[in-house]
Amino acid sequence: MKDFNLKLKPFDSLPYSDESSEILNIDYDLWTLRITLKFFKSDNVIYVVFKNVIGFRVLDEGNLLEYWNPEIRVSGWMWEVEEGGWFDMEKLRTEFVEGLHENKLRKEYLLSGINDCVSVITTSKPEILYSE
Repeated sequence: MKDFNLKLKPFDSLPYSDESSEILNIDYDLWTLRITLKFFKSDNVIYVVFKNVIGFRVLDEGNLLEYWNPEIRVSGWMWEVEEGGWFDMEKLRTEFVEGLHENKLRKEYLLSGINDCVSVITTSKPEILYSE
């Protein structure tokens, strides 16, 4: 397996960035991916909404140990993966059609929970909505 140079970019003004989160729900209806997170310290719930989703995956955080290296990890619970993430791994497959063309709008994001993590490849910036 190829070693990847993983590079994560933090989000500016990310709410609850100093708290642990749990991914409570993932809903996808072909147009919108909506991820519900709960934060432990404040007991707040938020929704992260992605439009124009190319793909997403859910993995136990134990299967993503390279992301938790203190030399790589930046604060927060959601990051833009600039290099070495799921998309770069998929591009190694010759059958991965998305990897065959340049798309300057395409981004990869990673959301972490204490049990599960969600990787998202999309052409839209995520929107954060607060529960009422």
